[in-house]
Amino acid sequence: MSLSTPFKIAIIGGGISGLSTALFIHHFCSHQNIQIDIYEKADSYRDVGAGLTIGVNAAKLLHLIGLGDALNAISGSRDGIWFTIRRLDTNKEVTTIHSNDSDQIRQASVSRSGLLNILLKSITERKAATLHNNKQFLSTKDLGHETKIIFSDSTSTTANLLLASDGIHSLVRNRFVSDSPIYTGKILYRGTIPINSDLKQIWTLPTYSAMWIDHNKHLIMYSINSNKTLNFVGCVTSPQNPDITEKESWSTTCSKSEFLSHFQTPSNPLLSQILSLTPSNPSKWIINDRNPIPQWIFYHGKIVLLGDAAHPMVPHQSAGAGQAIEDGYILAKALSDYLSDSDSGLEKYMSLYQKVRLPRTTTLQTQSRDAGNLFHLNASSMKGKSFDDRLKILSETIKKRLESIWTEDLDVLYDKEKASNIRKKI
Repeated sequence: MSLSTPFKIAIIGGGISGLSTALFIHHFCSHQNIQIDIYEKADSYRDVGAGLTIGVNAAKLLHLIGLGDALNAISGSRDGIWFTIRRLDTNKEVTTIHSNDSDQIRQASVSRSGLLNILLKSITERKAATLHNNKQFLSTKDLGHETKIIFSDSTSTTANLLLASDGIHSLVRNRFVSDSPIYTGKILYRGTIPINSDLKQIWTLPTYSAMWIDHNKHLIMYSINSNKTLNFVGCVTSPQNPDITEKESWSTTCSKSEFLSHFQTPSNPLLSQILSLTPSNPSKWIINDRNPIPQWIFYHGKIVLLGDAAHPMVPHQSAGAGQAIEDGYILAKALSDYLSDSDSGLEKYMSLYQKVRLPRTTTLQTQSRDAGNLFHLNASSMKGKSFDDRLKILSETIKKRLESIWTEDLDVLYDKEKASNIRKKI
């Protein structure tokens, strides 16, 4: 398809999803006459929260566009151990899941801000997109070949393709999908600890990567920031919806004593020592869930949802960021094929993106939900089992699930769906 005027792409949301999508589009479509604009509601491009994990699948895609070395440089080292799973009450080891830190393409445990900085730097250096701040999405209007995008400051723009990467509270999604967050009965506590002499003196585990398990609670710790920072995530089952906020938020905090009351125990003195180093006000986050939705494309393919706007996931499998990156990769491939195809319309190629991505993300949404019960030893497969038998089921199940997250060949999936759907002109 020869374009005399630029094909205009507007990305709503300047987080990891929006920035990575822009870089993938620039990578696959740079030979085409395109224009990418990213609109962020905040006054600067930043992300909140502490650490996150990028699985092998998503890491491979960042390596593909030349960001692999930078990703590895900010990642915490696992020293060959993905997680050592331990009993919270006694610190006794249950099982150890190994990983290969020597591989060039590997899992990456990073800070959100560190990854965001890599993406922003690459956007700027490659001139991949124009960045706009203080642009709160308000509404849209279908103009036929374009979509009018109206912002809360009364300004507007038009685009041939609007990509909604504006997260779990997506205002774009809310225009087309009517659903409400569902409280899962779980609360998350987050924060970081400097990996300094105080921590090193008491940390006796083989690596800075451990998970402690007990009934109705679990606590995860792993290193980020090139092993300069220890990230911790604690989760407790709390069936009664706490009165802090109805929205997921990493800006809400609690007292250190509240956090410690869930995880400190005299029978595990090592963990109690480590937890004594946690910050005075860790973040507190209600975990809400949403059911998968069957439709991500609207306005005949001119509006498309990605990342948490399309498939918000509870965090129990650390898959959300990686799935957003995978979305951007497949979307960019579909867009590149559309721009090179003189016969098939935009809606067919955006439907191709949805056909490739929706089954995988729906499965992971469900698995992530189930993982919360699994880590709290309340999964349906554990009913009637002893504590030790529940731990055995946990260790066997988590290994299988990690393989499904890390080993899916996205290019094979894409080529299969493309052959089945585009060439048949459905």
